[in-house]
Amino acid sequence: MPSQGLVNAVLAELGKNLAARWLTWVLPSGLLFLAVAGAGRLLGQAHWYEFGRITRALDELAGHPASRSTGGVVLAASATLIASAGVGLAAQALGGAVERCWTGDWPALARAAERRLAGRRRRRWRAAEDAYTAVELRAVALGTPLDPATTADLARHAAARNRISLEEPVHPCWTGDRVRALDVRIHRAYRLDLDSAWSRLWLVLSGETRTELRGARDVYDAAVRLAAWSVPYLLVAVWWWPSALIALGLAAVGLRRGRTAMDAFAELVESAVDLHGRELALALGLSCPDRLDPETGAEITALLRKGV
Repeated sequence: MPSQGLVNAVLAELGKNLAARWLTWVLPSGLLFLAVAGAGRLLGQAHWYEFGRITRALDELAGHPASRSTGGVVLAASATLIASAGVGLAAQALGGAVERCWTGDWPALARAAERRLAGRRRRRWRAAEDAYTAVELRAVALGTPLDPATTADLARHAAARNRISLEEPVHPCWTGDRVRALDVRIHRAYRLDLDSAWSRLWLVLSGETRTELRGARDVYDAAVRLAAWSVPYLLVAVWWWPSALIALGLAAVGLRRGRTAMDAFAELVESAVDLHGRELALALGLSCPDRLDPETGAEITALLRKGV
């Protein structure tokens, strides 16, 4: 059983991390949203561009007797901080919904749209794959070494296909298929079930590698939060339409950053398996004299699944 001192140290470190996260993005983001929402409420749709109304309203507020009272100022500041924290927590909760949407975990009511989008992505991917295969078969039929033009065509078609998905799509969004492609590629190469092996592999990774993986995941989480903020700003557009432009910008930037971050994270995870898969096998007591191979990967999978 851990000592009380160790528990206190862990709780203190956790508290510092939570406080840092709170001051880094929850409060500033919430305060900014409240400022935009308040300004939009004051301007309305009819006077959406008359920002002088905000200056006049602030002057009137500064002249109010309550603004000269210490208690009034403290109460207003406290209410503002509480409100901004509440909005920040709501955005954090929305971030979970955004991530589930990106990874293909859509609610039952949206399953029809999910299937249509997934089917559209699958048709585009197959068309790109067919174009790549046609060039490849034409080169094989000629029976000559690949010339620069053919090599360039193959690279172009491969890039077009991979931009859609590294594997045949089954999800409505790119991110879901990128996560799936990671599992498929590792199982194809090593017959290793990444879901079963990941927590054990994590324990044999070096601290530097873990830091790289955490950093990549943090970038992805930040992108999810950024996209989630588009929802509250879209609600403000009900009484101030320019907020819809802010929402659109946040969603677009968040989606782009999230795609880039997930691609980087998946590449790091795949690299970790490539470079440290043998260490995992040895740590589990399996024979792996050289690099990790499909036979050893299958043994690891069978061992970790424990018959399930």
